[in-house]
Parts: sequence; structure tokens; C-alpha cells
Amino acid sequence: MSRQFFCAVLSLVFCLSPSIFAADYFVDSQTGNDSADGKTPQTAWRSLKKVNRADIKPGDKVLFKSGGQWRGQLLPKSGAEGKPVVYSAYGEGNKPSLLGSVPLNNESDWQPIGKNIWATKESKMILGNEIPKFKKLTWGHHNEEGAKIKLSRKNENDETTYTINCSASGTRTNHIQFIVHGFEVEEDKYYVLRFAAKSTIPFSGFTIRLSEPGMPWGGLGATLKQPAGIEAEWKNYEVLFQCSRPHENARMTFSLGGVLPQNSELSLRFIGLYEARADTNGINTDVGNIILNGSKAGFKRWTLDDLKQQDDFWYDMETARVFFYSEKNPALLYQSIEAALHHHVISHNNCNYVIFDGLDVRYGAAHGFGGTKANNCVYRNLDISWIGGADQYKQGGEGRRVRFGNGIEFWSDASDNLVENCNLWEIYDAALTNQGSGVNVQKNIIYRNNKIWNSEYSFEYWNRGPESKTENILFENNVCTNAGYGWGHIQRRDKNGRHVMIYSNTAQTKDIVIRNNVFDTATESLVRIDIDFKGGLSFYNNKYRQFSGGDCFYYLIKKKYKADQFEEYKNETGLDKGSVIETF
Repeated sequence: MSRQFFCAVLSLVFCLSPSIFAADYFVDSQTGNDSADGKTPQTAWRSLKKVNRADIKPGDKVLFKSGGQWRGQLLPKSGAEGKPVVYSAYGEGNKPSLLGSVPLNNESDWQPIGKNIWATKESKMILGNEIPKFKKLTWGHHNEEGAKIKLSRKNENDETTYTINCSASGTRTNHIQFIVHGFEVEEDKYYVLRFAAKSTIPFSGFTIRLSEPGMPWGGLGATLKQPAGIEAEWKNYEVLFQCSRPHENARMTFSLGGVLPQNSELSLRFIGLYEARADTNGINTDVGNIILNGSKAGFKRWTLDDLKQQDDFWYDMETARVFFYSEKNPALLYQSIEAALHHHVISHNNCNYVIFDGLDVRYGAAHGFGGTKANNCVYRNLDISWIGGADQYKQGGEGRRVRFGNGIEFWSDASDNLVENCNLWEIYDAALTNQGSGVNVQKNIIYRNNKIWNSEYSFEYWNRGPESKTENILFENNVCTNAGYGWGHIQRRDKNGRHVMIYSNTAQTKDIVIRNNVFDTATESLVRIDIDFKGGLSFYNNKYRQFSGGDCFYYLIKKKYKADQFEEYKNETGLDKGSVIETF
């Protein structure tokens, strides 16, 4: 471990010491008032929306009342060197809870469909004023990674028909994008897009999204309802958006890569974009998990016909409804029903100099903390649980379906971050991870003194792109138990329970150190390493424990080692000097 790395650690701790010359803002979910100034417990704000909108300055603190509960997504503000923004707690009681879920606890939340199937209500909308500028805008396209399309336009009777001829679809939805921007959207409003379309080869699984017009392409809200697929004959379609952030130059994107069939011809005509009033239950995106009584997961299925036993559920992308198999109204069986939504509970995208301390983060179907370019941040004394399970590409079926969700993920371009004294459990993928693709740098990230259990992976790393760099990653003094024993493992097609998961890696990598940890019991193996880092990876002084006969180490996708082969593993890999292993 380099001297520079330890200097970076000291710099991180020093730079993130809270400033005494700053404002404290209090948030009380029970008695707060968003019209108040938030500067005392007696004049506390109430909602997460108010926190996200507030003009938080470097050095300020946002303090959530202990025992309180907030739903939605926290969008932190950045601090500055020596003046971090702090998100923490005040008062006595349980850690304040930030939930990425919608409650479905009332009998009225569920409607009987028949044959033991119950469904949430369908969102209803009433069209309002048309956005006049929208229909006059010209749509364009973007394709990458080998995807190839040709876009043409034809105007007849003041109506434009767009035709997309696809010769190669790519593999990811972003590889083909059909795009327009230059229209205004307002905060807290609903919008309905109406269009007609047909495809010579019917297809499904595409997404339609509102976002910023440029990097980092941040979302401006949720797509509540969108077509499940495009058919062979002309048909009218509607898409319902809920806008959470205003923008004068919004962008709308049809993401078609990997789903628009090769040698197909897609034709579209746009009827208009309208303001709308909507009656919705808050389910505005894929439901990746349903947590029952805080201790049990529903089983996510992929079609209505798959619902065959108690607690099976299916999210219908076209109607934004959840269908649930139950012998009677689910609200009569469970005191608590939480539908986890496809959002990060806390988006640390582009966050710099932020401290998160003493919060309870749970019930999100994407990541607990997710986003790119998180730098100089501290994550301390957090409880993070029941995270993940969303359909990553929103395919709605088998196809390219990938479920995902990490506790804390640093995605690309992350540096000088510290994660310590946190508890993480029931995570679909990795409790802690730094990973990325493209050209990026990940460096000076420390994970220490955390407790992790019932997650598919305790720690996962990979970074791709030969121009990318990873250096000075430290995972130490963590206690990790029961990898692969969580709710997600039961439902995964790709069962892969490991405490340390090192995937294939093409980045320039050095000084990944895993030391002084406890790794106790895993379904597949304690450690899996898929690549020879040629000295860039070191393990030492770890304590391993595995059930008798179980695999302990899986190295370079070709050899498995049992506990009685530990010395052979150490000699052949050069790893784990000073480490010990036991079986039970």
C-alpha cells in the first residue's frame, strides 16, 4: 500500500471535518412544515422534496429527526474542501429512515382480479393543454457500439412520419436512441405523449425517458406508463410522465438498442405532448421487490401466467400495476407491504465533499447509494437493507433481463471516498462495490469496519476499458457473513454467492488490498477472482470460515480450492499471507 494512499486517507478525513460556520436544517416527518425556515427543531421542514429543492450551501447540515420516515429519493448537494455538506440525524430513537418504496398496506390498495390474483389500481389521466412547441420539433438519432440505423422523414398534409431502418441493433438499449429536445417541462406536473407507430417486425422492451439534454443526462422524472411493445399495424400509444425537476430544454429519448429487431422498419407519427392530471398510487416504475413485514420478499415473476403461489408478483410495465398472488387480500395477511421502486434511494451522482452519517436506507429496487462521479464523500454509521431486484433494462420479460441492486455503488470516476461502520444486509447484488466502464478513474476508496450479511456479494470489483485506471482500493476489518443466503439468491438465475467477487477487468489496476477481514460462509465460494492482476491485488491476514466440503476459492475461472487446499491456493496465487481458514 502506497504512502500516497495513506496521505489521501488523512486528507479525506481532514477535508471532511464539518465546518462550524454553516447553517443546520432540521427535517421532521411528523410535525414539520415545508413553509417554515427549517433552522430549528421547532421550525423543521417536513418532506424530502423540500430537502431536495433547498439551497444547501457548503458547510451546511441537513438533520433528519430520529424515528422519522421519508419516502422517495434523496438528491444530495455538494460541499467544498473543508466545508462538507452533512446529511445526518438529530434527537433520540431509531435512525431516520429513507425508503425507496410505496406502501400497499390497506385493503383498498388491492383489487381482486380472480383466481387468487390481486392488483393495484391503474393510473388514470385526464388530458389538459397541448405543449404547442413539441410537435414542431425535429427528432434525431444516435447509435453506437456497432448498432446501425438509417433515419428518414416524410412530410404529408402537415404531418411528419419518421422511419427507422435497423441493420444492426446493438446489445444495450442506449446503443440506438431516437431523440428530441427543446421543450419545457415544469416541476410536479404530469405529461402525456401520444404517438402512432408500427414495425415490420413487432418488438417490445424499449424505454421512453425524460432527461436533461446533456451530460450527465440526469432524469427529469419517472415514466409511469409506457407501451409494452410496438405491433405490425398502425396503432396509437400513450406514455405518462411524472416530472420531478423543471427544465427549459428537456430531452425525450426512445432507447431502442438491443430490442429493435435487425432488418426491421419502425415508423412513428407524433400526435402531441399534453399536460395531464393523474390519479396514481405512486408506483411510477418497475417494482423490483415487495418486502412483507420487513422480513420476507415476494417472488418477482415475468408474466401474469407465472403467478402460481402465495407472494408471487408481477409488474406490468404497460399499466404500471402490480399483480400479486394471494389466497386473500394481501393487506389482510401482512401488516407491512413495501413495493420497492426502480430508483436509487440516495443518488450520489456528481456529489463532492458530502458526509452521510447515521441514516437508515432501505427498500429501493436499484441501489441504496448509486451514481457516477462521487468524490471526497464519507458514508458512516449507515444501515442499508432490502436493496435491489429491479429489471435493469426494463425489458419486462426474459429477453435481456438483468436484475440488479447494490448497497453502495461507486460507478466510474470515483475517488477519495470512505465507507465505515455501516451495516448492510439483504442486498440483491453487492453490499459494497466500485465498478465502471468506458474511460474512468477509481482511486483512494476505503471500506472498513463494516458488517455485511445475507448479500449475494460482500465486496465486488471490476473496471473495464484499457484506458481506465483503478488504484488504492482498501477493504479492511470488515465482518462478512452468509454470502448468497439473502432473498435475492433464491430468485436469481445466476446464483453466485461470494464474499469477494473480482470479475474480469481490463483497467490499469494496482494496489487493491483486502486485509484483516472475516469472511464467514458462502453458498458458492468465499472468494472468486477471474483475472490475474499481476501484483495489483493482495489479500492478507484474513479469517475464512466455510462449511465442510464447500468451495472456498475460485481462481481464474478454472480451479476451485477446498479448505484443505488452502496452502496450495496460497502458494499458487501468492495471496493470503498470514490468513487462516476453518470449517464447520
